[in-house]
Amino acid sequence: MNRIIRRIVILCFFLVFFLTGLNAQQKVWSLEECTNLSLQNNISLNQKKLSGKLDEINLTQSKAGVLPSLSATGSQSFNFGRSVDPYSYEYIEQNISSSNLSLNSNFTLFNGFQTKNNIKKDEIDLKAGNYDLEKTEDQVILDVTQAYLQVLYAYEQVENAETKVKSTEAQVERTEILVSTGSVPEGNLLKIKSQLATDNYSLVNNKNQLSILKVNLMQIMEMPVIDNFEIERPYFDESDLRVIAIPESEKIFQDALKTRPEIQEADLMIESAETSLDIAKGARFPRLTLTAGVTTGYSNARNLYSRESALETREIGYLKSDPSEIVMTQAQMFTATPIGYPYFDQLQDNLSESVRLSLSIPIFDRKLVQTNIKRSEINISAAKLSAQNTRNQLRKTIEQAFNDIIAARNNLEASEEQLISTERSFSDTERKYELGMMNATDYLIEKNNFEQAKSNLTRAKYELIFKQKILEFYQGKPIAL
Repeated sequence: MNRIIRRIVILCFFLVFFLTGLNAQQKVWSLEECTNLSLQNNISLNQKKLSGKLDEINLTQSKAGVLPSLSATGSQSFNFGRSVDPYSYEYIEQNISSSNLSLNSNFTLFNGFQTKNNIKKDEIDLKAGNYDLEKTEDQVILDVTQAYLQVLYAYEQVENAETKVKSTEAQVERTEILVSTGSVPEGNLLKIKSQLATDNYSLVNNKNQLSILKVNLMQIMEMPVIDNFEIERPYFDESDLRVIAIPESEKIFQDALKTRPEIQEADLMIESAETSLDIAKGARFPRLTLTAGVTTGYSNARNLYSRESALETREIGYLKSDPSEIVMTQAQMFTATPIGYPYFDQLQDNLSESVRLSLSIPIFDRKLVQTNIKRSEINISAAKLSAQNTRNQLRKTIEQAFNDIIAARNNLEASEEQLISTERSFSDTERKYELGMMNATDYLIEKNNFEQAKSNLTRAKYELIFKQKILEFYQGKPIAL
């Protein structure tokens, strides 16, 4: 009985393991999942996120610049032999142990608004970094979308090649029948078989290309390459693609100027350069600083004394009339006995405070400030040129995308007409060939033209889809299939 239960448990374990592995193999990636994983794993994107954290730290540090500094210091000294008492400043023959404690604060009251402008600049740089991060994210999304559509296109190319092989195989069978009945010469069969070998070769190449494009997509996603990688294959209706609403390129450009992160980043870089100029000019102004401190200390050479008094009989002279007669008197005498000076009592008694205002006026700094100002002015001009170039590149990209989608739509319409025409011609040719009214060479030419027309339609369809997504992307619309 126990053996049967054990076998059932083992069987259940293997079933669970098998089903889990089967589910893992059946994972199908959507465009959204591919994009999310790419955004998560992309190295450049993660590097920019780290740069953004550094910008946040810089901003925090700049804001802390408006606060006063506070520092505490302490020292302990040991002197041996003849030394100077640090508090009485007398030379004494004694080993001295002394300590010094201080608390100091420094506060900048005015520095030409440099602290304020540093905060402003770091805030601008942080915003610019966020826009740069968004720009990189957009590029990752475009790269994933393009690679995803290339895989979809490769799938259809493989299916077209498989259909072509099946069609040629069927034609080989029909030709064999025609040859056996004497309707067509045997040379036709050899040419059809040669075409079948060519079609099989094309199928292998298309499958290889599909594998390469899958690898490319997985590498963009920064994931390990796996053999069973599959993606979702949405259906695209060519009739819907023909009626895509395409706004004017100028309107797209004007809307993009308000939303595109590269434009916002470029404008912020101008503002950052202008703030750097204000910082450089701030070095021309005087600098006013408030400093305050508290100091105290201890020395074992210092002592407190206990005073005691007593009457003593002392000789004060002799009688003038009789020098041998000594004159005595009683006097009160005082004696001081050292009783030590406690540590904390000394710290309290030695306590001293100080407040100081410092004014530093720049007079001549070997043209350092003037050089920084000129350098900042040049950086402003460079930032403005960079911003204008960014706008020009955006305009060119949108105009190119606009023209590309118009051309792609026209190409799709032409490809559809070509397919309809070649399909009719091939159907007529196929009937004539089966009746023995056409040789194999002419038949294969018409067949290849028909297959090429299907391939052209597939290529035109995916080209239009990608161009559409690019244009929607610059309109601020999310990319979705």
